[in-house]
Amino acid sequence: MSDLHAKPTGKCRPLAATGYGEVLTTTLAEHTHNGSSLFADPVAWLMAEAVARAVEDCPADLAAAGDHVAMIAISDVCTLDTMRTIARATPRGRLSPLKFAGANPGSVAGLPCIRGGFRGPTLTLSMPPEAALPAALAMAEGWIARGSARFVLVGAHRVDGDAHGARACVLQSPPTAKPYPEPDLKRLTAPVHVPADAAL
Repeated sequence: MSDLHAKPTGKCRPLAATGYGEVLTTTLAEHTHNGSSLFADPVAWLMAEAVARAVEDCPADLAAAGDHVAMIAISDVCTLDTMRTIARATPRGRLSPLKFAGANPGSVAGLPCIRGGFRGPTLTLSMPPEAALPAALAMAEGWIARGSARFVLVGAHRVDGDAHGARACVLQSPPTAKPYPEPDLKRLTAPVHVPADAAL
């Protein structure tokens, strides 16, 4: 949840992208790891995997900074698959309470945080990544400027035909005084192309 009462610590500064990860697949179910006590939508699991790769790529220890790591997830699909599963099951009268939680679009941001131990602000933007990126970047800059987070994970999910892509990057204030270019987040919105022989 966003900290609405945090006081600004200074002007918003251009951020640096210090980690990146992506998962591209045509077999979404193979990336799902539901169990008896945990259920999440396939998109949430894919996002969690992409975030884990971005965290691994980042030189900073995000696990140790858990209270100061925020997450913004973007997808115009979000948990639609689980919503449809619930709708189909309703006439039969047998619904799993876990699936209701898994149908919450906020879980696309929440599951990566649960898996990574991140406890900063979270936000899910249920809209196309291209349209959402300016708002996501402005929110990330604001959270960091206000002291609500030191790192912001921005993840975007996209579907092209049968191919799903989840991409994530780590944003933070430039770690050194040397000039850093503003982060280019366009690759988060790039079309998803999965080679036929890709092992994902």
